[in-house]
Amino acid sequence: MPALPLSAAPTEYPEELLARMRHTCDPLADAVAARIERQRPSQMLDEVYARAASDDRSDNAPFAAFVAQAHSVPEWVDWAQIEQARKVSLAFANVRGIALLVSSLVEGYSLSKAAHVLIATGRLHQDVLRRVYETSQMSHNMNVPGNLRPGEPGHRTIMEVRLLHAMVRKYLRERGWDVAQYDEPINQEDMAFTIIEFNYLSIRGMARMGAVLSEADQQALHHLWRYVAYLNGVDEALLTPSLADEIHLYQRIRQRQYSPNEESRQLTDAVLTALAGQPPFNLPKAFLCELSRQCLGDELADAYALPRHRGWRQAMRLYQAGNRVATLAHYRLPGFAGLTERMNFRFLSKALQDNLPSDPEKRAFRHIA
Repeated sequence: MPALPLSAAPTEYPEELLARMRHTCDPLADAVAARIERQRPSQMLDEVYARAASDDRSDNAPFAAFVAQAHSVPEWVDWAQIEQARKVSLAFANVRGIALLVSSLVEGYSLSKAAHVLIATGRLHQDVLRRVYETSQMSHNMNVPGNLRPGEPGHRTIMEVRLLHAMVRKYLRERGWDVAQYDEPINQEDMAFTIIEFNYLSIRGMARMGAVLSEADQQALHHLWRYVAYLNGVDEALLTPSLADEIHLYQRIRQRQYSPNEESRQLTDAVLTALAGQPPFNLPKAFLCELSRQCLGDELADAYALPRHRGWRQAMRLYQAGNRVATLAHYRLPGFAGLTERMNFRFLSKALQDNLPSDPEKRAFRHIA
């Protein structure tokens, strides 16, 4: 991964700010969640829109405030950069998807307080594959031209995810969540780290598997995920202005929260076991473990008790070489990038259609772009 220029005066993320962010959630989404019953996220968003448009002024204010914020576009949003990021995400969808699963997602489990939310709710411990496909559905819906503009399917899916997180917080609080031990569930620091997983950690994982993106493409991806962070309700103080600042925030949060434990190991094993031999990648568990070890580094891989296998290590090196060749072709061979974008879009769309309910009303998130 090429060195990124560090900001001359990088954004500071002092201890007092991050400590406060662990006790701050998403006031707009939480106010909405307090007034509705748990349903599928798509149904909850339908209700939010309906109540935001209601003439009952005493009741619709929280709903109108949520919709207004989610439908406002910050002045700093650059749609050309978002389009560039969309295209590179599709062109590298295969290696990026693997990096998200074996690198980004499982590194997130090393933050044990955040990981405990998944244990407490059963998410990504039970029915792992469905949760993974739902996450893929969100990413896929973002990768259609214009789909992140307010009201479009990608934008809508992000709003559905935001409401889901608010309902998880409500659920855990009603069941006596231990704030003294674990801080607020899905708090601002955790939300910011989730964006880091989707952006910086996926870029880093891709590079460690041989797909090193240009600096311009890395910056475009950061810009896209900064906007997604805004839509997800991440506090302005944690909306990193550059990729270098995002890396700095990653390092700060890791210093504060890195504490892999038995729950972390269980979640990692559950994901890798569930993904083994399954579409769209159809990779054996031993190979997934070797790829994960390559992306995470030995310290965290050992904490997760990821096995080593010399044969699959050799296979991983061949995979790296293949990714280097494909990356060179992407940047040097005319027409190659567009071809891979189109092929990957069709491939991912079919995988989602095959593995999510065919009836849109039975899906957590309604649309498959």
